[in-house]
Amino acid sequence: MTMGILAAWTLSALAIAGSASDGWRRIEPPLAVTWPRDHGAHLEVQTEWWYLTGEFQDAAGASHGFQVTIFRQGLDPQAAQPGDAPLRARHALAAHVVFTDVAAGSSRHVERLRRMGAGLAWASESDLDVGVEDVTIRRTGDGNLVVSAGAPEAGFALELTLTPEKPVVMHGATGVSQKGPERGNASAYASLTRLALRGTLHKDGRDVAVLGSAWFDHEWGTSQLGAGVVGWDWTGLRFEDGRELMLYRLRRADGSPTTFSAGTLVERDGTSRSLALADFEFAPLSTWTSPATGARYPLRWRIAVPSAGIDGELAARVEACEIDGRASTGTVYWEGPARVTGSIGAAGYLELSGYAVSLATRF
Repeated sequence: MTMGILAAWTLSALAIAGSASDGWRRIEPPLAVTWPRDHGAHLEVQTEWWYLTGEFQDAAGASHGFQVTIFRQGLDPQAAQPGDAPLRARHALAAHVVFTDVAAGSSRHVERLRRMGAGLAWASESDLDVGVEDVTIRRTGDGNLVVSAGAPEAGFALELTLTPEKPVVMHGATGVSQKGPERGNASAYASLTRLALRGTLHKDGRDVAVLGSAWFDHEWGTSQLGAGVVGWDWTGLRFEDGRELMLYRLRRADGSPTTFSAGTLVERDGTSRSLALADFEFAPLSTWTSPATGARYPLRWRIAVPSAGIDGELAARVEACEIDGRASTGTVYWEGPARVTGSIGAAGYLELSGYAVSLATRF
């Protein structure tokens, strides 16, 4: 949330034996945040991600979607001690980079996985400056986000500058997004819900100037999900009237949402209000079956927030957006651009997890 897809890590790739959750800080209210420090890493919690999704158009008007995500997983909560091996891993970083060609109905993605350190993966604790090899997200002094994402093995790369058009939004009561009944079943969840995008798409040997709009999520916490949750459905939408909407369903095995499903409505002036499960409808209408995994993903949804005059249908723009991240984060999920038609039009992204691989006990 985007809940992010920081589930099971392929720790064997790092030659690490795993880690226990004891010793990691859990997120509990009240939560105090300070910018720009809290754009940076929170190494005292076990999981964290920086998540960018959006759409851009080239000069010919062709529309494309993109995702650039960097995940952090804590492996050892103890501070480095004298005599420790210099390459001992206390944190792992993974990156997912996705390019979706809407007209072609196709999607390409790459993934990266590195232990933090040695110049190959890093995450600043003072401001947003995080990277895994050739995938980086940084915040500049003027508040812009600068993204550089190389994906040469998939024939594309992104160089993007994103300018926030609204202030940071904190989701949940007192900035804490509660996702389960126990203390600490929560995360700190911040978003920049509307960013103006400009930059360059390098694709198949050509450089193409692009313009568009994007959404940025930053979430951190430990032991977030409650018992019985197998996955989640999330959407972040930018409406044509200047508002934004984030919704997520925490899903049980029978497909029903838990009472900790929630959302946030962001007004034109940047103010926001939290939505409980009873305040909205986010219900699946039809599914698409992945030919690779056999997972059935709901790609058409009824979406409504009666108090905000929102009532319509959310639909994926491209079906083939399943991401197999088992070489880095150990899971499979669906993520791609979507549109809302109905009372008010909107564009954004849809994320569906736990359909190919259950996330129960993993997060």
